[in-house]
Amino acid sequence: MPLNELPIGLALLPCDMVIEDKRSSKKSLIGLFSQLHVPSLPYVHPFMYLYVSLTGGCSVCPCEMCCIHEETRKKVFSLKCQVTFKGPMEVSDMVFELRSIRFEDEGRYLLCAYADETLLMSRPLTVLLRRRAPEDGK
Repeated sequence: MPLNELPIGLALLPCDMVIEDKRSSKKSLIGLFSQLHVPSLPYVHPFMYLYVSLTGGCSVCPCEMCCIHEETRKKVFSLKCQVTFKGPMEVSDMVFELRSIRFEDEGRYLLCAYADETLLMSRPLTVLLRRRAPEDGK
């Protein structure tokens, strides 16, 4: 795929829920977040959505959405799909439902969107271990 046919990333957003109005096809993103405060590690996050919006593509484009721990480079998940653009002015909104995502380590993760193996956009997601407050008298 020539470079000028690569889509442009508009949004890459993790959230708790996506609600789509059946009449208008409008989407509401509920509970956007960029940090997870976890009680222990490894941690399995039970449920989240990933909203991805692309534009500017000219044909069928293989895409991959993934999450990688920045320091260790371990891949947490990878989702592959194909997006078909009818023309460069079309916007393609994708919603991925993610269940039982396992985070092994504390730290910064990168949510990434690739098109034809080229990084279009990334967004940090920080996993923080919830520290207990010191008990009185100790």
